[in-house]
Amino acid sequence: MKRRELVNSACPIDRSLSEIGDTWTLQILRDAMHGVTRFTDFSKRIGVASNILSARLQKLVAVGILEIHESELGNSHHYVLTEKGRDFHTVLSALRQWGQKYLFEDDEPMTQVVDARTGQPPRILSVVAEDGRELTPEDLLVVQARAADPIGSAVPIDTPRRRTA
Repeated sequence: MKRRELVNSACPIDRSLSEIGDTWTLQILRDAMHGVTRFTDFSKRIGVASNILSARLQKLVAVGILEIHESELGNSHHYVLTEKGRDFHTVLSALRQWGQKYLFEDDEPMTQVVDARTGQPPRILSVVAEDGRELTPEDLLVVQARAADPIGSAVPIDTPRRRTA
């Protein structure tokens, strides 16, 4: 599937990747979650060429993840997360936790996040059923539904793990 076709895919992961699917964008969002708002600060922290940074910021504004706020003096602006952008923090937290678990040796330095109130790391994220069970990939089915359909009314689709007879 060509990248531009992801925006029309029935798969929410594909559509998410069409908006967020590159390293620079994830780094911008990581830093925005931690309070970075100015172009020059993103540029310094990420080390990306200004034309690439500008294009990624423009796209994040266009898709409603960031919005531009003018400074009080009117001579500059800031990029601020929208509700849609702030909701992405769970995805970044999951990536962080996965990276902490699998991508560092015990003696390597690594950044961590902690609860500002308690100083404790957040609980490990997991996919949990309505009844509290932790779900694994084997517990899940891909189903076809419309975004407005009531939950539970979807029809399973044919996947490698579930073949219809």
